[in-house]
Amino acid sequence: MYKKINTIISFYKFIKIKNTYSLRNLIFNYLEELKILGTVLIANEGINVNLCGGSNEIKLAKEFIIKQLNLELIHHNESNINNQAFSKLKVKVKKEIIKIGLEITERDINKNKYLNPEQWDNLLNNNPIILDTRNRFEYLLGTFENAKSLDLVNFSSFKEKAITNKVLDKKQNIAIFCTGGIRCEKASVILEHLGFKNVFQLKGGILNYLNYNKNIDSKWKGDCFVFDDRITL
Repeated sequence: MYKKINTIISFYKFIKIKNTYSLRNLIFNYLEELKILGTVLIANEGINVNLCGGSNEIKLAKEFIIKQLNLELIHHNESNINNQAFSKLKVKVKKEIIKIGLEITERDINKNKYLNPEQWDNLLNNNPIILDTRNRFEYLLGTFENAKSLDLVNFSSFKEKAITNKVLDKKQNIAIFCTGGIRCEKASVILEHLGFKNVFQLKGGILNYLNYNKNIDSKWKGDCFVFDDRITL
């Protein structure tokens, strides 16, 4: 019998992991014992976690994963929910924790430029190019005012679309965002490789922004698609 589910959490970390399958088994067994639901992706490049459960169980789950990987303080998006957001528990080993055809390291993302929600709003007030790194469907449901879309079907075509897009200017500030931040990690690296030097990403993504900025002056318009049973926020 599952305990009351009232909390959802997501976080990721790019960190070198060698023992992916043994880590997978450790995490699955622990989360199953806690009656946690959700998805954990593990790859040589890192870990991507999206879980729901009771608040205490979620706290224990986060602490367990952090301990297994000896992680320092990491950003996480956490909020209250009224119903379960996932129907089962999945812990999988993948080639990448966010699929794009490029494995990256901590060293790669150390160059990325992060903005908290307040800094993000300040940047948007100065008319940068605002780039939605999500797919076309997500963009049409909701996005930031004046944001541009690369008309993606899959994130794996981001580089190709960025190369051919005529709106992107390497001399301008570019503000990029996604749902929870993980896609922007790879998007920032790709854009830098393409010669863009002034790329700024929203730390923690839309989820972090919506948790922080709930007033009527929010620059977000519409719904945010999420990859769980809630569908949108």
